[in-house]
This record gives sequence, C-alpha cells and structure tokens, in this order.
Amino acid sequence: MACGISQVVLGVAWNFAFIGATTLVTECHGPEDRNKVQAVNDFLIFGSMAVASLSSGALLARYGWTAVTELVFPVVIAAAVLLAWGTLGRRTEPV
Repeated sequence: MACGISQVVLGVAWNFAFIGATTLVTECHGPEDRNKVQAVNDFLIFGSMAVASLSSGALLARYGWTAVTELVFPVVIAAAVLLAWGTLGRRTEPV
C-alpha cells in the first residue's frame, strides 16, 4: 500500500515540476517564438525519456541493477551540481 501511495505522490510531484518548467521556458521567450521553443522543449524531454527508458531496460536485462545505478549516479550528481550552481548564482545578484 505504501509503495502505491509513494508512486502517486511521485507522479503528482513530477507533473508539478513539468508544468512549472514548461511555464518558465515559455516566459523566457517572446510571443513569436514561444510555440517553437515549447515544441523543441517537449521533443527533447519526451525523446530523452523514451531513449532512457528503452536503454535502461536493456541495460538492466543484460548487466543488472549495479550497472544501471553506476550509469545514472554521475548524471544525478551533475544535475545536483547544476541546480546548486544556478541557485547560488541567483542569490549573489543584487536586488
């Protein structure tokens, strides 16, 4: 039961993050470019999600969980560093 609840919470959180990021992407561009930018953004997100899903399944079937975690761990670390860098960069700008 707890696993099902955690999956629902994860799905809701992912949707909030996706909608928020899409809104930020469209606000950063003028009205003439918003549709194109959103289309490219959606293509990159869903294309990379499809490639990651298919390749992680093949990687899991062939090499096991250890290989999947070893491959994903550097990506997670890089994302965390970029998020921290972006957050700290915003704090140092004058108000």
